[in-house]
Amino acid sequence: MKNRFSLLTAPFWTPMKADKRRIFTLCSPVISSDEGARNPVQPCKPETFSGISRQKTPRNDMPLRGFYFLVAFIGENLGSRLLGRMGRVVLYAALLCFLSTCSAAAPTAPRLAAHTLQVDDGILKRVDAAAFDSMVQVFAWREIEPTQNQFHWQATDQIVAGAEYYGLDLIVRLDQHPAWASAVDLSLNAPPDKLEDYEDFVQHVATRYRGRIKAYIIWNEPNLAIEWGGQAPDPTAFVDLMRVGYEAVKAADPEALVISAGLAPTNSNDTTAMDDRQFLRDMYAAGAADYFDVLGAHPYSFGQAPTAPQSDSKHPAFGRLAELRHIMAENNDDHKPVWITEMGWTIDPPPEQADIEVTLNQQAAYLAEALTLIHQDWPWVELITVWNMAIPGVDDPFGGYSLLDERGEPRPALAAWQAAAERYYNPPSESSSSQAAPQTVISVLADDVVIHLGDTDLQPPWWPLFSGRKPSLSWSGGFYMTDPGLDDWQLTLELMQQNEIGATVAINGVLLEPDLPQQDFTRRWLSVQRLVPVEQLRPGYNALTITTVRLLPDAQQDEFVWDDFQVKNIRLVRGQ
Repeated sequence: MKNRFSLLTAPFWTPMKADKRRIFTLCSPVISSDEGARNPVQPCKPETFSGISRQKTPRNDMPLRGFYFLVAFIGENLGSRLLGRMGRVVLYAALLCFLSTCSAAAPTAPRLAAHTLQVDDGILKRVDAAAFDSMVQVFAWREIEPTQNQFHWQATDQIVAGAEYYGLDLIVRLDQHPAWASAVDLSLNAPPDKLEDYEDFVQHVATRYRGRIKAYIIWNEPNLAIEWGGQAPDPTAFVDLMRVGYEAVKAADPEALVISAGLAPTNSNDTTAMDDRQFLRDMYAAGAADYFDVLGAHPYSFGQAPTAPQSDSKHPAFGRLAELRHIMAENNDDHKPVWITEMGWTIDPPPEQADIEVTLNQQAAYLAEALTLIHQDWPWVELITVWNMAIPGVDDPFGGYSLLDERGEPRPALAAWQAAAERYYNPPSESSSSQAAPQTVISVLADDVVIHLGDTDLQPPWWPLFSGRKPSLSWSGGFYMTDPGLDDWQLTLELMQQNEIGATVAINGVLLEPDLPQQDFTRRWLSVQRLVPVEQLRPGYNALTITTVRLLPDAQQDEFVWDDFQVKNIRLVRGQ
């Protein structure tokens, strides 16, 4: 039989298991930010990250959590002595009313995300060190499934593992068609000729990363022709795409959220672009409300300050986002939150957009002002994403938006963003990955991912040359360790048709001995083991590199100079 404490406090104080001990998570009543009305209490859903993680402490709620504990303690101890059973119920009711008033008066700060582009451990460290708890990343369809039904997961597996290690929630955008799915040139983003092809891709992604990706964004800025295969924007056709994407995600991972594509702010209405307000209205008319959990938004203001007044000039103002919210309300859909999945100002626009350029100081000030405005006036915005956290390249059209300069050093905008964020958040604590259970097996390359090195295009069971390079001479894969421990590890991998002496495996730049073994030409997979001295490993990020070797001179033929072989299923096992 449950004790009185659990019966009376269950809506607020819910136990869950973690690391073989009981911990408790506090949940608060949900207050509708738009109406100020109290909604039913929602079930507790603690923030968790699968795999290895360095979890960030939830922000801004610790004083309130302490107050909940005090409520429970008074009610169970003091209340029972002084008030009796009915009095204790009255005490709880009064305290709950007080809590709802406090909650309504103090809106929850939105979560903060960085939009990454080319992800490596250096970028992840930057995101982790700044005032971000989430990251947004494109999982390009053309990179994952360049050939129909042949999936290349090595890059996305590493991104997911890295986000987990640093305790970052991962939000993934799914678009960028492969050549086989549409005849439209790859310089554009085009919907597939067959919706079921996109549905299949989305379901594969959501199935593989079930429970590890927080949310999926379905497509990108479909109100622009360049994002819709060069065709005139078509809200009804986009809703059809949303439907198959939504259904695929929910079938594979029901807990994952589905975010509608952020629309490009524009006042145009022609074959190249459609006003985002009209596009959203037409989406709702086509039934879009059934196919997203969160409205995605891209409130770019094109050189204007966030507080600039709304206008119908050449460039929409930041306040355009409030108009989109009004359209949600018109369609009785304003119970859903809005997530800003891109936002920023550029110091180096392309020449044809010179009028949107801002200075470094303006970029910094505008980001801070935007965060303040959203926190104070738009409580329905639950996530804010800065575009972008990347090291700009030469002639990079997106480089001017970055929080980093060409050397990878922070621009003033990053410091301004952090300072503004810390006004509304408790800084994330340095949490330790040692809370996780000790690792015994670490996957470096999955058993369904094949890396082909060499210089020869071969028929199945051979996969295409890694990364499309010819020759493709080496592959590097990253993996994360919480603590290597004191014992040596064993590396295992599966190898196919390595025929020359000298192909190598290295971890953190140190070769493992001996080199990879020679095989015959029967195309069989051979299991290979190598000892990895523990001193060769380190906490955090580690890199494993496999390199092929030149054929002997008498075996070389014209352009065929390098030995071809394949590897898969690379793992590290502790203490073997």
